[in-house]
Amino acid sequence: MDAIDIKILEELKENSRISFNDISHTVGKTEATVRRRVKSLEEQGVIKKYTIEFTLNSKPKTRATLKIEPDFKEIKNILKELKAIEEITDIWRLSGECGLFIKVEIPSIEQFNPLIEEKISQIKGVKIMETCFITDIIK
Repeated sequence: MDAIDIKILEELKENSRISFNDISHTVGKTEATVRRRVKSLEEQGVIKKYTIEFTLNSKPKTRATLKIEPDFKEIKNILKELKAIEEITDIWRLSGECGLFIKVEIPSIEQFNPLIEEKISQIKGVKIMETCFITDIIK
């Protein structure tokens, strides 16, 4: 893989529907060369799939992160129960004393306290240490 392949990948990452012709203008190669390189990248497994980002409804969601101090004697059960909560989109296990870090998405801020009180706090061995609402997504 060379600098041209990397430029092609950057273009496809930005817009997976971009035409080979448009990529060729950006990278300074012919359309046939771009097409051949993309096919090669697919065959090598560098390009695994083309995907999209979408929103099912236009109403923005409320997002927050929670830092959790788990009782490590209960960690398997804690992770199982957290995974089962629909509003939790991401779970990270962090090194050292950091514990668990989770991201939640809910339709409105009014649903945050019920999520915490009725679901997350009810899990044995979970202690919520910090909550931060996400105000802007930069990248």
